[in-house]
Amino acid sequence: MRRRFINCLMVALAFLLTCGAIVSGAYFRTEDETYALQVGLPSDVTIFAPREIPDPVTTEENRLYAFERALDREPVMEIDHGVWETVERNLQTRFTELNEIRIAYNEEKERVENDRRLWALWYAEQVERVEESQRQWDLIRDAYVEDGGDVTLLLPRPPDFELTAEQEWVEPLIEALARFREMPVEFTDTHQQYLLYMPEYELTRLWGITWAAAHSVQTRAIREGEEVSDRVLMEIRDYLDEHVPDRIVYEIAFEIVHRHLRPNRFIDIEATENLRRIDEDNYVRAVVLSGERIVSEGEIVTYRAYRLLEYLGYIGGETDWRVSLQDVIIPLVGMFTLVLALFSAVIMYLLFYRPAITTTQKEAGLLFILYILVLSLVWVLREQNYPFLPILVFPMLVSVLIDRRCAIIFSASLIFIGYFIVDGSLPYLLFYFISSVLICLLSRYTTERNKIILVGFMVTAIQFILSLAIAFTLERNLVLNDLQTHLVTAGFAAVNGLLTVIICVGSLPFWEALFGVVTPIKLLDLTNPTNLLLRRLTIEAPGTYHHSLMVANLAESAAYDIGANAHAARVGGYYHDVGKLKFPHFFAENINGENPHEHLEPINSAGLIISHVTYGLTLAAQHRLPQFVRDIIREHHGTSLMQYFYVKAKEADPEITEDDYRYPYTIPQSRESACVMLADTVEAAVRAMIPRMKSVGEVEKVIRDLVRNKFNDGQLVDSQLSIKDLDTVEASFTRVLKSAHHERIAYPKLEPEPIDPRDARDSLVIRGMVRKE
Repeated sequence: MRRRFINCLMVALAFLLTCGAIVSGAYFRTEDETYALQVGLPSDVTIFAPREIPDPVTTEENRLYAFERALDREPVMEIDHGVWETVERNLQTRFTELNEIRIAYNEEKERVENDRRLWALWYAEQVERVEESQRQWDLIRDAYVEDGGDVTLLLPRPPDFELTAEQEWVEPLIEALARFREMPVEFTDTHQQYLLYMPEYELTRLWGITWAAAHSVQTRAIREGEEVSDRVLMEIRDYLDEHVPDRIVYEIAFEIVHRHLRPNRFIDIEATENLRRIDEDNYVRAVVLSGERIVSEGEIVTYRAYRLLEYLGYIGGETDWRVSLQDVIIPLVGMFTLVLALFSAVIMYLLFYRPAITTTQKEAGLLFILYILVLSLVWVLREQNYPFLPILVFPMLVSVLIDRRCAIIFSASLIFIGYFIVDGSLPYLLFYFISSVLICLLSRYTTERNKIILVGFMVTAIQFILSLAIAFTLERNLVLNDLQTHLVTAGFAAVNGLLTVIICVGSLPFWEALFGVVTPIKLLDLTNPTNLLLRRLTIEAPGTYHHSLMVANLAESAAYDIGANAHAARVGGYYHDVGKLKFPHFFAENINGENPHEHLEPINSAGLIISHVTYGLTLAAQHRLPQFVRDIIREHHGTSLMQYFYVKAKEADPEITEDDYRYPYTIPQSRESACVMLADTVEAAVRAMIPRMKSVGEVEKVIRDLVRNKFNDGQLVDSQLSIKDLDTVEASFTRVLKSAHHERIAYPKLEPEPIDPRDARDSLVIRGMVRKE
């Protein structure tokens, strides 16, 4: 009851101190001194910033300026090289059309020439026919005159041949020339005649010049509406001036090229919007540094100064009780509820998964002291930036001194509470949650001296990298605008991690002396052969000492293989039978000669055997052995049956029950204690059976039977060992015992060679052992 009362008192005190630290922390900060100031009126006091605070007005101005700068940003232009393919196809189409026009023109011209020749032949025939008719008439007239006839009686002379309007030759229009007007290029009559009558190789040359000029200009940037700009036309002329000496070819190529150019430089809307969003977010979040003047006496109070003073709580005035209820009381009630729920969850975790802390006053007191100490340091440093807070001392010390899983749960709770004390942020939560978990996991290596420096460097590197990673994640590329500040912050975080390891490892002897906790140094001291109890075992009970060494080796090997605390198992193996110092000669390993139990009643012998556990606990208390060692001493026999004395008593009295010959103690409550129990049973049994074993191979079967008997007897119910763990323990015991009791090679005996007596005498004379006569 006294222990429970003290535990409840510590929990209540921790709860009250936690609530007090949160209420007086930065999250619920209130200022006592207020001023009656108004915007636009002069100030009657000079006020300085008591700490670093955000400047919302300047920040908003910077944000608006960044927004305007983003709107004024030039759009991102991108050249579409696929436009040239379209231009090239159009040019090819034009020259195909020109070639078709030339072919059609030549065909039409040849047809017209044929028609003109046919008309000329017809016209000549008609004229010749009329002239022939006239000659015939003239001959008839002449003959008629010679005969004296009356000429007037003759028919009129045929008239000359005259063409009617329908018979006159009309030059037909060539339809191929009309197709020039259908093209998007305007060719003059000179250009058309040149294109129609130019040789084929000249047309090919014109195509090459036109393609090259268009490619030279089109592959450069042409914005929309810039196709006929002076810059583009000048580029076309410059190229043609350099490559085309013929003026008419120059004009035709220029006309074709500039008519077919297309814009290829367009606005990249997505890239432009991304850059504008970056510009919008790229503004300085202004702060007012600690000690910076906010307003001077006699100075007009600006809106910015008023907002800063309002943030600090310096603006006074009568407050409505409803405002006070809404702004203070309700948040405090919510905070108390959250802390109460958090404490309840932690207490339930301890009751369910770590009940030893609630029953062990020293561990509960140590946890309370560590929590209050770190909580106080966080409250004192609440105005500092988050990398300076000593929160990580708590998870590392709890991991090393108590338990890693408890450390993770308690650290998460402390970080959550610290969030309200320091008015934390998302970087604070991410940094300390991740760091605390990693430090709890890395703390297991602090038990090895050669790895402490490595742990320090790893924690330092983790803190540095984690700080930068959080900055890059939350602020994205804006980190690059103030990279130096973030590097300095990461450097402080790394120093914090290094100091955490140094302080925790360096303070371990203090916690060991004050609370009796087991540290790596304490474990080394307990395994030192010069330790008083171990020294007594070597002198007063050497057989027990040798047995303890073997049990320690077996228990350590098994604990290591199943992932338990191998150091604790070894120490427990050393001291589990220390109680045999009271009556060492009543135990088999120390008996040299007659067995004293042959002259005692079985019940008395059982009492003597049982007493070694009780006396071992007495010695452990006198020599201040750690609690886990005392637990192993109490549990290493559990409620096992002393079979030898029980069978002996049963032979004398069949009514005897097992309860009188069972150890009246606790079965193993931890995996380490179970390993010591099994190692103790196996080592004693195998040592006793070695003389009767035909081969070392029988060890494996004996070990399996002994472990299964303990399991079937219910001795391992609370040990947290699984069936798989038991298989691993058996394999570990087999490996160690086979190596300890391996069969040795019988060395052949050397027979001495016969020696000639004369040679022997000469040898003795040489050595001076026999005087030469």
